[in-house]
Order: sequence, then structure tokens, then C-alpha cells
Amino acid sequence: MDLADSISNNTDSIFKPRFKPKERGDEIVIDPKDIIEKYSVEELNQSAEEYFASVEDVEWLLTKPLSGFFETPQLLQHVGMLFSGAKLCKSMTVLDFAAGTCWLSHYLNQLECRTISVDVSPTALEIGKEYFEKYSTIRPPIAEPQFLVFDGYRIDLPDESVDRILCNDGFHHIPNQQDVLNEFYRVLKDGGIVGFSEPGRYHSQTPLAQHEMKNFVVLENDLIMDEIYEKAKKAGFTGITLKIFGDIDFSLREYNFLNHPRVLRLIEKYFPRILGHIINKSTFFLSKGELVHDSRGHLGLSYEMTTAQSEFEVKVGEAVEIPVTVKNTGSAIWLHENFVDIGIVKIGTNLLDENGTILINDFAREVIDKQVKPGETLQQTITLSFDEPGDYHVGIDLLSEQVIWFKVFGSQPAKATIRVS
Repeated sequence: MDLADSISNNTDSIFKPRFKPKERGDEIVIDPKDIIEKYSVEELNQSAEEYFASVEDVEWLLTKPLSGFFETPQLLQHVGMLFSGAKLCKSMTVLDFAAGTCWLSHYLNQLECRTISVDVSPTALEIGKEYFEKYSTIRPPIAEPQFLVFDGYRIDLPDESVDRILCNDGFHHIPNQQDVLNEFYRVLKDGGIVGFSEPGRYHSQTPLAQHEMKNFVVLENDLIMDEIYEKAKKAGFTGITLKIFGDIDFSLREYNFLNHPRVLRLIEKYFPRILGHIINKSTFFLSKGELVHDSRGHLGLSYEMTTAQSEFEVKVGEAVEIPVTVKNTGSAIWLHENFVDIGIVKIGTNLLDENGTILINDFAREVIDKQVKPGETLQQTITLSFDEPGDYHVGIDLLSEQVIWFKVFGSQPAKATIRVS
């Protein structure tokens, strides 16, 4: 057993609560387990609906996440980590769970994702629809946003129908977490990811959480990663990663290592703000099988290209056919079809001068004939024609439509010379 193994069995933080679970001086401390025992799922759902229905001025809800300097900096930081860890790509179908007034869905639409906003409150979703109407995205949505009321048990979607699920600050309100994780697994496609941005392991004992549970019918639960992962594995999920800050992924064992008392004392001494984030914030991701990248995103795009012939002679207006052989040397699947013209891999040509400098970018492009998995080879003939005589130098590259040209990440385009008389 190595050091990490030995200490992962003792992950209780040295930062114990400063009060007993049931009392803090003369003040009664609410245990979230008591809330779960006292109220049914339906009663908690109704309480959420009553809250949103009682809001007379919804302006501050419609301006989220830019509603004030008290919460905006943290919201933007946490959402950035959530987007990064979920490995989002354009045209993905994303389920925004516990969407509330759907501001996160609005941002996802701006990023050209197809969104499904899910919440227990019909009023919250109506406010979300108003959000979309008042604040239209600069780019038109690639698909009409969907809004689904959640009954607390079943998400009204088919099996394996979404690419990603995001839950921003909502899972700690869920009393029946196992039921919800089971539903997440059911509606998520193979290779999909569920991303969470939630409070930490002592959230229920913070003054704000205690205030909410004492004065409203609401659950403010603690999120303990080992317990969450046990439920996730029971649902079928195969992996978990965590982000503590920035764009760095941690395994559960590494995360527990950082929660060890000796490590925490060192971190407390030098990095108190990082330490507070470890204790008070949980940003984590559950995976359903192995993540496989595809051409809707930029990760894993790489090729090797050859041409059987590099010089051609044709007459003005006559078509020249250039056969190319392209091997997928990356880790991403190349798509040849999608419900929108995003992420489709095409063979693109640029006109070059004699030194290889681009004269005309994006001279022509053609969709590849089939889906190409990593390691597979594509053989295809591209057709070009020219209206004026001269010597033309052509660079032949691949691009993922509306995502990126492969050469940006180091792939070497093939070249051909066409003499037109």
C-alpha cells in the first residue's frame, strides 16, 4: 500500500464543525437528514414552486449570473470550471438540470449547444422562457430550447438522448439522489458526462444553509464525494473526476489525499483560499463509459494525408480530380453528418503562392464520404476547376465545420500543383 492508499482511508478534514450536530449554544441546528425524513419529494417540489411563484420582481433573476458583485465572480469562475470539465462541444444536446430560471441554458445556447432545461418549478421555467425572449443570443439558436417540468423521479426523455448533463448548484437540494442519478445514467449517451458545481461537505451547517432550512421548506444537504460516488456507481457510472481550481482534473484518490489532515495543514499555511475552496466547493464529473471525442470539438483532431499524384494539367473550366488518402491519427471520430452543419469534417483547399503562403483561404470544400474512427483511413477524390489559365498551387487540409482547421493543431496539409491552359 502506497502513501496515497494509506491516507485515503482517513479523509476526515481537520476543520471539524465548531458546534455539535444538534445544538450551537442555545440555537437548534437543523440536520438535513431531518428535512428528508419530514418532507416528501412532492412537498419539497411544491415549496420550490411556491418560492418562484412568490417572486414579484424577477429582474434580478433574469440578469443572472450578472446579478450583483456578491455572487457574480464566484458564479463565473464555477461555471467556467463546469464547462471545462464537461468537455462540451458545439451542437451537443445538454440537459440543464435544476435549471431554475434557465440562465445557464441561455449561455449554452450562445455556445451553440441544444438545451433541455429541467426543473421542478413550472414558474421558474416560465421565467426562463421570458429570459430567452428578452435576451436573445447573438447567434440564432441551432435548435429551439426545450423546457421540461421534473416530477422529482423521472426525466421525461428517451434513453440515451443527451450528450451532457449539467447541474449547477441544484443537486444538494435533492432528497432522493439515488433516483436522480439513476435517471441521469438512463438519459445520458454512452461516453457522456454529468457535471456538478455544488457546495461542500459541511454546507448544511453554514449560517446561510441553516437560515434557509429553518425558515423555508428547503433541503440544504452536504455533499460528501465518497458517498456520492457510491451512489453513482450503483447507478452505473464508471468514473469520477474533480476540479479544485482552474482547469486541473483530480481523481477521487488524489482528492482524498488533499483532504488528509497533514496535507490540509500545509495548504492552510500557504494557500488558505485554496483550502477553503476544497472544503466548501464540490465541482465534480461523473462519466458513463469511456469518453470518445468527436469532431464537434477541437480535441483529438489529427491526420496524415498523401496524394497519389501532385501535378496536374487541365484546360480552363475543366474539372481536375485529386485523389487523397487520409488516415485519422488522432483520438476523435470524424463525423460526416449532423443535424446542423457543425462538426462535420470536410476536405478544404486553399490557394497558395509558390512559397506556400495562403492567397485565397477556403477556396473549396467537400464533405467526407463516411464517418472515420481513430486509426481508420479515408480515400476520397476532390474535384476542382479554374476559370482562368495559370499555375495554381493548392493546399489540401481537413476542417471541422464551424470548429477549426486541422492544420492549426499541427497536421500537415498535402500540396498539389495544377497547370491550367
